[in-house]
Amino acid sequence: MPASADRQFLDRWVGAISESIGTEEAMLVRWTSLIALAEGLRHFRPLRGFVLDGRVTLPEKVSFFRDFCAQTLGESLPGSPERLIVPLIEGNLWDLLPVLLERVVSDFDRRTGQVRVEILSAAPLSGDERTRVVETVLRFVNGSGFRQGSTENGAKSLSVRPTFTVRPELLAGLEIRIGSQVWDASLAARIRELERQLLKTA
Repeated sequence: MPASADRQFLDRWVGAISESIGTEEAMLVRWTSLIALAEGLRHFRPLRGFVLDGRVTLPEKVSFFRDFCAQTLGESLPGSPERLIVPLIEGNLWDLLPVLLERVVSDFDRRTGQVRVEILSAAPLSGDERTRVVETVLRFVNGSGFRQGSTENGAKSLSVRPTFTVRPELLAGLEIRIGSQVWDASLAARIRELERQLLKTA
C-alpha cells in the first residue's frame, strides 16, 4: 500500500477511535489501555499465530480477541472495541499500534485544548512548588513562546496536563519537557555544561 494510502487509513482509524472517545478523559484512558494491551501482545507468538491462521474466520478472530480484552480489562474495556480490533486483525497492522496510540492521544489533546508536560525533579516537589511550576508552564504555553496549532486571534487558551517524575540523577533543579522541547535547568545539566567549557579551554 502506498505511503499516502497508509496515512489516509491511519487518519480514518484515529478518527473512528476519537469519535468513540469524544472529550471524556475516562474514555481516553479506556481506549489507551486497550491499545496498550494490544501493543503488548504484538510479539506474543501464539496469539499472532492464531490471528494469522487462514482456517479461522475473521468474526471468530475478532470474537476471541474481544473476549480476551474483556477478561483482561474488565469494566475498563471501551465500547465498540471492534474499531481497534477489526482493522488490526484484518490488516495485520500490529506495527502501527505505537503510532496509533500517539496519534489518538495527541488528537484528544488538540480537541480538548490540552498540553502534556513532563516535569522531572531531583526530589519530590511540594504542593506549592508543583502549583508554581504548573502556573509558569501555563503562562509559557499560552504566551508567544509556544502554541499548539493556530495562533490566530480568538484561539482558546490551552490547559496543562502535568506529570511529575522524580529523577535523583538530576541532583537539583528541574527538567521540563513539552512535546519535543526540553528545558533542562538541573544541576546535572549545569555540571555537564561546566565540564564542556573546561574541556574546550584545556
